[in-house]
Amino acid sequence: MVLDLPGIDAGSSTNVCALAVAKFLREVDASKCEETVSPVDKGEFRCPRSRLPVIFDVETVSERHEPKPQVGNLRDDIPSAVANLRSIPIFRALPAPFLAQLAHRIRVETYEPGETVLMKGHLARAFCVVVSGEAEVVAFADEDISSVVRSLKEKDCFGEMSLLTGAPAAASVVAADPLTIYSISKDDFDQMLRDNPFMASRFTRLMASRLLAANFLLVKEGSKSFSGKLSVMSLPTVIQVLSESGRSGTLTLESYAGSKGQIGFSESRIFEARVGDKVGEEAFYELLTWKNGDFWLDPKRVPTEDTIETGVMGLMLEGMRRLDEASRNGGAEASQANV
Repeated sequence: MVLDLPGIDAGSSTNVCALAVAKFLREVDASKCEETVSPVDKGEFRCPRSRLPVIFDVETVSERHEPKPQVGNLRDDIPSAVANLRSIPIFRALPAPFLAQLAHRIRVETYEPGETVLMKGHLARAFCVVVSGEAEVVAFADEDISSVVRSLKEKDCFGEMSLLTGAPAAASVVAADPLTIYSISKDDFDQMLRDNPFMASRFTRLMASRLLAANFLLVKEGSKSFSGKLSVMSLPTVIQVLSESGRSGTLTLESYAGSKGQIGFSESRIFEARVGDKVGEEAFYELLTWKNGDFWLDPKRVPTEDTIETGVMGLMLEGMRRLDEASRNGGAEASQANV
């Protein structure tokens, strides 16, 4: 939720929770919001979907940043453009005709050292690939103190997380050297994924790997909470993160239809699973079919009795097999229905 007090910046916000808005605005009404940029530092409210309180932090971001880079294109020499695009790992397996179409959509942008390409707290405007130079992913502790999270070098890409999830960028990207990038606008990026299922699959795997890396670091410290939405982080990825990080506790899942399930972890192993009338492995396989809903880990509820003999990898492989089989059967039934 992005606020431009006293209103909401609908263009930069994802789906907004009305309860969060009401709670925040009550705090704002109690202060003189015109005299301060951030009248509220943090807050808490009770959500009917969750038995746990929802806690939000307020972070002040700078004015919307609209970079004005030097701009070129690849349309003048399509054969060279296709060869160049094929050298970039994310595009390597695409057929030449598709790359030729893509070349017509790409902008070539240049930035001077210190210029911001993507601003933390704002939605990405494009998918970007570094052509030359180096950029830095920067996190700010406050207005004056920053740290470089990682460096982006030639052929590295960025911006796709915000485009795929609809969430504001979690960090800024700043040119460290004279920087040249290929830029594909959000509309063209979405069209590219619709036109090429293979490309959509590549970006899904890329997003999952980055979520896995980020959340693995998050959950290594047991004092930190672990929660999210299954539409952003799939249950297989959640299970992999918890297993590889050695966490213990009870993972609760709640679908938007009101169903609730639980998976108990103890030092990387799954000890129990429950959903509805199902328990054990059958409950686990049922939960793997959930694509939407909320999840959170309660580290204080650690199961003591191991009721599932199969290891995590075995459970995941069998679960994926069942999902593939159900998908094939569903497709066969649909084909028969259309005959």
